Parts: sequence; structure tokens; C-alpha cells
Amino acid sequence: MRRLFLFLCLVGLFVGTVGAAFSYGNTNVRIYADHDGNAHVVEKISIEIDSDASAQIYDSNIAITNDITSWKTRTGIDKIRYHINPNAAPISNLRIIPQPRKRLSVINPNYEAVLQIEYDTKGLFNSTQVKARTYDLSIVKDGLSFSSNTKGDIVLEETDYLYIILPDDVQAMSVDPLAQNLDVLKKTDKEFFWRGKTTLQDFRFVYRYEKSLRDEVEEYFLNMKDSFYGFISSQEGIYAMIMLILILATYLILKSKVGAS
Repeated sequence: MRRLFLFLCLVGLFVGTVGAAFSYGNTNVRIYADHDGNAHVVEKISIEIDSDASAQIYDSNIAITNDITSWKTRTGIDKIRYHINPNAAPISNLRIIPQPRKRLSVINPNYEAVLQIEYDTKGLFNSTQVKARTYDLSIVKDGLSFSSNTKGDIVLEETDYLYIILPDDVQAMSVDPLAQNLDVLKKTDKEFFWRGKTTLQDFRFVYRYEKSLRDEVEEYFLNMKDSFYGFISSQEGIYAMIMLILILATYLILKSKVGAS
């Protein structure tokens, strides 16, 4: 009886494994850096779907309100997650966009789908002014959230793809280890790529942005405008406006009395 029970347990385990609806493919992370140390991130996680019944489950879930936890639960894939650390670089404007599934081939009845995760992240790169209107932006040490070794180095798994894309008007200053799509670093390089089974030891990524004089003047006046509106809407600003109105009203009353005499 005991042997029969163990046999049934093994059969159940085997059936559960065979009947898994979804399996993980790979993760493609693209980081679009900006001039201020922030970035727009697009993550694409490929998923294999093993049957028409599972495909229907995927399709029905596309219309459901999306969040990371729900998709991990629906697919049973733990690797569905952010690859930016929100504690180091806060995330906003999150959108999860499940892509339409595609059949792998005529002879393979399985499907492939891509779960696209888009968001903005603030402060992924530290900004340091090196001279007038010139800033160096370096990636935050704990900003990326991939696997790591005992030394704290980033370790890309075989199925991990990492891209960093720079704006056209910046210069790449330091990239270590060098991206796999480059033989030597040039300041004109804009796209950097690393893929799986790679350790980013003491990872360093720095680019330089030089503001134009026009941009600096515009930013100065925008900051002045924001400060003015902030003051006007504050309690102190309201008191100042009331005092100004009282002073103006007193002046007009006194002026009218002097004119009348």
C-alpha cells in the first residue's frame, strides 16, 4: 500500500511538470538614459506557451488589469520582475503590455509571447558637475537588479540581455567592462550591449552631457518661475499678497483724500 502511495505521488509530480502551462524564455532590458540621470526602461520577457488551452488563458489575461505580481501568479514564472532596483532608482509610470502570441512553427504547436514592461526611473545615474554647464553621469552602484556574486558584482545569466542607449548629444566617457558589441570605446558610441554568462565586475558606466548656454538660461528662468509660483501658493506668499493689497489700497485712499483737499 505504501509503495502504491509513493508511486501515485511520483505520477502526480510527473503530470504536474508535464502539464506546466508556461515556461520562461529570456529577458531583454533596454535602458534609455537622459540628460538628468533618469531613464526610460523597456523590459521584454519572452514566455513559451505549451498548448491551445494555455494560449486561451494568456489571451484572457491580456485584458485584466496588469501588475507584476499578477503575471507571476498567472504564469508561475518567478523571473517576471523589474531589473531596476526601485529602492535605488524609484519607478513611475509603469505599464505592462502583453504582446500577441505567435506560434513557434508549423511543426511545433507551442506559442511564444512577450510580456513588455515599460516604466520611468529616477536617479539611475548620479550627476556630477565637472565644469561650467558640463556634467558626468555615472550609473548608481545598486541601480541594476540582476543576479550577483558574493562580491556584489552583477552576473548576467545565459538568458539575460542588457542594453544601455544614450541620447545623441552626449559622450560616452567610461564603460568597464566594455560592452560586447564594441572593440574599443569611442565617445561617439551610443548603444552598449551585454548578454548572458557575463560578470560585470566593478561595473562602471559614465557619460558626459554639456548643456548649451541657451538651455542653461531657460532652465534658470524656469526654476525662477517655479520658485515664484511655489512662494505665491504658500502660506507666506498669501500673507505677502494680502499685505501688498492692503498697502496698495491704503495708498490709493490717501492719494484720493489728498486730491480732494
